[in-house]
Amino acid sequence: MLKGAIARRYAGAIFDLALKQNTLDRTLEDVKEIAALFAHRKLAYLLREPKISAKRKETAIREALASRVLPTSLNLALLIVQRELVDYMQNIATELEKLVLDYRNQAVAEITTAAPLDEKQQNLVKKALERKTGKNILMQTRVDPRILGGIVARVGDQVIDGSVRYRLAALRQSLLTEVSTASTDLFSEELAALSNNDHPAASDVTQPTQAQV
Repeated sequence: MLKGAIARRYAGAIFDLALKQNTLDRTLEDVKEIAALFAHRKLAYLLREPKISAKRKETAIREALASRVLPTSLNLALLIVQRELVDYMQNIATELEKLVLDYRNQAVAEITTAAPLDEKQQNLVKKALERKTGKNILMQTRVDPRILGGIVARVGDQVIDGSVRYRLAALRQSLLTEVSTASTDLFSEELAALSNNDHPAASDVTQPTQAQV
């Protein structure tokens, strides 16, 4: 929870700055690049190691990024290292992307199909998701034969599973539930029959009247 709150705070600060400077796209690219760089094993070790001087860390960051990112993005990277928040950088990049998407009323849809979609099919899926979400959809497609057919769409935390595999699993569960219910009903009938057989004599059993039949 704390890590998420810190990441959102830094992402919000760099977002506001980029908005004022009209550099949203470039800043988002920079922050993603910084996150990828900080995930590099050798550099990550250098940046986390307390025995390595702050000056050496700053030099390493400047050499790696000064010619590739905006000055504001470089300052963010230096600040993150100074405050020993290297492990937060990926979260900051993720939170910044969310802010940019929300600002533009966009959403990323991860589309999985058993076979590649042609352009017409992609447009149909895109329009359907835009109607459902009310956002401009950015499509990311991948192929996974294991879903057998249909489509699986993930938009943020929402998953729309229309795959054949899911429908088969749902059908199988439904059949199992029906079989279980039928078995329970049959068991109840058998108990009732046994209970009736426990009576000492048939004459003790009240015969139904014509109205009851």
